Order: sequence, then structure tokens, then C-alpha cells
Amino acid sequence: MATDNGIELPDGFSSASDYAAEVKRVYSPYAFLAQMHIVDFLVRPHWELLDVEWRDYFMSSEFDISKLIPLATHGQTDEACPHSLREFVSKMFSLQFPRQRIGDQGTSEERELVLKYFVDGMSEKKREEVVDLAALVGHVARDTGSDLVVDVGAGQGYLSRVVAYGRADAPRVLAVDFAEGQKRGAEVHQRRTLKRLKGKRAVAEGYQGPRYLESRLVHRVLRVDLESAGELATAAREEAGSGRWMLCGLHACGDLSSSVLKAFVESDAAAVVVVPCCYNHITEGPGAGFPVSSELRGVQFGINALKTACQATVRWESREQDTMAGFQRNYFRALLHYLMVTMGQLPMDAPFPAVGGVTGTELKAAEEHVGTVGGDDHAFAVYAYAALERLGVKWRPTVAQCVEARQKTSDGYRQMAVVWTLRSLMGPLIEGMLVVDRALYLRKHCGPAGGVRAFALFDAVTSPRNVVLVAWRGGRGGSSGLKA
Repeated sequence: MATDNGIELPDGFSSASDYAAEVKRVYSPYAFLAQMHIVDFLVRPHWELLDVEWRDYFMSSEFDISKLIPLATHGQTDEACPHSLREFVSKMFSLQFPRQRIGDQGTSEERELVLKYFVDGMSEKKREEVVDLAALVGHVARDTGSDLVVDVGAGQGYLSRVVAYGRADAPRVLAVDFAEGQKRGAEVHQRRTLKRLKGKRAVAEGYQGPRYLESRLVHRVLRVDLESAGELATAAREEAGSGRWMLCGLHACGDLSSSVLKAFVESDAAAVVVVPCCYNHITEGPGAGFPVSSELRGVQFGINALKTACQATVRWESREQDTMAGFQRNYFRALLHYLMVTMGQLPMDAPFPAVGGVTGTELKAAEEHVGTVGGDDHAFAVYAYAALERLGVKWRPTVAQCVEARQKTSDGYRQMAVVWTLRSLMGPLIEGMLVVDRALYLRKHCGPAGGVRAFALFDAVTSPRNVVLVAWRGGRGGSSGLKA
């Protein structure tokens, strides 16, 4: 793993700009894969877009679909794999933005503190994220002399409470969310946490938090987007008074991450720490959420490619059963589209109806209409009835028509699984360009005393969106506040 002044890069690169240029070059000839929509796979010639040698290899009797999992997780190929395909897989892996976690930011004592007093409503995944990000935010706040941390997209306030109450020298926190319901929920959790922190157990166990706990954390409803980044900075400056302040965000969704970074760039904030997510909600174009740097200007992915960036092939092997079930869900959804188009219920070029996740209750209700057809024929017929019910479509195919459609497209299951895997391999490249775009944008605006870091903060399997962006404008120590 290499680095460019704090921006982690794959081996062989010393410049983030050079990395971005190479990823753009490699991505271009395979962009069709990332931009392909899987729903219309069975009514469009997507499969024929692949190299014929690749198609023959994947459709041969020697190739088992289960081999797609180690291919996606580790880049593992067998001896029969065509040279060009092996090169493609190797290149995808060699250009992935580094996802290996760089140490623990939180100490064992900080982790124990969270488990004792702050776990209300947190999943195990959320606990690990909050511990590490809260510790990192605290480091940066102390090093930059920030007396106030503005937690953007604070939700239920999990991160806000740990930052505000986790240490005796903790900064104050302004927790911002656009939803009044989230604010009310966070305030309920806050009251419960304060009750615990003031209780006999906390005192007996030596909890030493900041003084005047009630005033350490303030919640505010404020909508933050690319157009209102200035309003966020104004609210932060009012709350900070004459003190220094910084921004943070845990899994700031889509353009919210870009909005937080814009608020940092266009204000006097001392620092920003943000973990982006939900790349599929990023807008593209001049003045949009991507690109924000000059180095990536002119690049446009499209919604399907941005969805591809959200894939987590690192999880496929440890969750093999879920992965195989995902292949089947994709196939069933495309098969339903094929059935609706071929039966004249949906024009070929009509927008795809959004089915979403069909629930177990909906599937059980649909079984009453399907009868005793066996195997995959039964499973698809049940899915089709449940999905159409969910869509509010009155038309229903017969069970025989469902069976016939599945049998006519039986090769489609394997073909779709292959294409889904190949396009998922491109996800980390797209994510790498998104990360570097934002890091280069921040670097341009940090000033000579500041700096930028971009690295993996969380475990990638537990938290696939694990990359954090940190930028600062210097401070009391003039350092980044980061542990190596």
C-alpha cells in the first residue's frame, strides 16, 4: 500500500492524480458493465456485449457458478480462465482503493465506555463504527483546538453522544439532522444516557466526563444540501461563538458528504471528518456532488455505475448463502420484467417498476395462488405473484406461463450471475475515483498549514463503506490528530 501525503493508494502509485488518471483509463472500455441495468437483462442483448471467449468459458459445463464467489472476493481464477479475463480480474484488484483497516482509533478503555453507557439502539456494527470515529473526531478536535464539533446527519445521535460525553476534555457538539423525528428520538436517547452517566454506577466506576453535561450536546433541525452549505456554516459559527469548530459525519449519504465538504471549504471550519456512503444518491455534473475536483472533471458515471460502487464483494465469501440468494433475486426480478414485456403488459422502453424487497409475508400470501409446482418453477411463480401484488398490478400470469418463461431463460440465471459479478468487481474502482476526487478537492483548500487524509477506518467486511476523509487547516499542534 502506498500513500500520497496522507491519501492511501494501491501499490505502485505515489500520486493521487496519477491514480485517478489510471483508473479512468482502465474503467473506460469496461464502463458498459457498470452502466448496465440488470432488470432488463433478459430482454436486451447485454450478454452478447461480453467477449465471446469469456462467454464460452462461463457457459462451459466445467464452470460452476460457485466459482464466482472466490473470483469476486479474492480474484481467484482457474487454469481454464481466458488470459484476457484473468488480466481484467487482476487489473480490477490491483486498482482497488485500499480497504485494509489502519489500526484502531479507539482505545480499549474508550470501547469499554461505549459498551457500558452508550449502546442504546446501536447494532454491533454501529458500536464499532461509533467507537472508532468518535475517537478520531476527538483526536482531530484536540489537535486543531476545536471547541465545537458539528455532527451532520446526526440521526439518533449515536456518534454525537460519544463525542460529547466520552472524555473529560470532550468538545461540545451541535447535532444536525433534517428530520424533526430524528431530533426527538436523539433527545430521548440523550436523556437516558445522561441519567446513566449521573447514576451511582457511573460514579462508582470512575466515569469522568465533561462538566455541565446538559449543555454539551445541542440538537437542531436543519436541512443540509449543496445549496445550503452556507446555512450550515452560519449555524455552526453562531453556536461556536468565538471558538474554533469542525464538522463530522458518519455515513453521510450521497450528496450530503459533498455538502459537508463544501461547508468546510467555504467557511472558517478548522477541520472535517466524514465517512461517505450511498454513492447512488450522488448527483453528477457542474455544481453537483461529483466531480468536485479539477482532476476528475468530465467524468460521469450514471446511476447504475454509482450503484455498482455500493457493492461489497468483500462480503461474498463469508456470506455465501446470501450471495447465492442475491443471484436468484436478480434473476427473478429480470424474469418478471421479461414476462411482463413478452406478455404485452409493459412496453420494452417503459421505466422499470420498482419492486423492492418482497417480504416473507407477501411470499406466503402468494403461495396460496400458486399451488404445488416444485423447485425453482414454484419459487419464481410465488415471487411473480407477490411482486405484482406489491406493484399494484392487477394482471397475473398463469403458473404455466411462469414455468415456461423460466425454462426459456434458464441460461439467464448463470449469465446474470456472471455479469453481476464482473460489474461488482468494478465497484471499488468507481469508489476509488469518488474518494480521490473529494480528497483532491479538500487538499486544494486546506492551506499550507493543513492537510488531508483518506484511509480505511472500519473493518471492510463489517462496514463496507469504511473509508474516511479527514482535512484540517492546522491548529495548536499543527498535526492531523491521527493514529498510524
